[in-house]
Amino acid sequence: MSASPRSDQPARSTRARASRRPRLLRGLELWAAVMAAILALSTWALAEEVEPDATLQLTQSSVALVIGYTWGSGTLTHQGQTYPVEIDGLSFLALGFTRAKVSAEVFNMKSVDQFNGTYVAASAEGTAFAGAGATIMRNQNGVVIQLYTTTEGLNVKLSPEGVRLYIK
Repeated sequence: MSASPRSDQPARSTRARASRRPRLLRGLELWAAVMAAILALSTWALAEEVEPDATLQLTQSSVALVIGYTWGSGTLTHQGQTYPVEIDGLSFLALGFTRAKVSAEVFNMKSVDQFNGTYVAASAEGTAFAGAGATIMRNQNGVVIQLYTTTEGLNVKLSPEGVRLYIK
């Protein structure tokens, strides 16, 4: 008599779970490596006691369900001049909706021409009605932005993200 399909099914599901586990671990290891690399590239601005080259003030909103979208506007102040700025971007491994006020210091920016671009960021944030977060971002020109946010809403985010900042 042949074995019933039921007796074979637990063995298959156990094998399937076992084969998924290594892929999940590889994905988590890759995510951790990317986050570590982003932070390592940007920490030089935090390690030294240097004056920022510019300051940035933003008001932004974001919505996320695993993949998130952020949008907003604000001002960049560089060498006594103020410039209007727009922000938009994507994040991964985030959940919720927030409105945020952002204060930031900009490093390694010798002219405003270096500001526009896509910034790679490592972000940690949590909000339950009111919260705070910190983000370090770096663009293709080597400009590093250290952001501090105060948020309203409900969200959790510990994620890599890509943010586009540009002067209007």
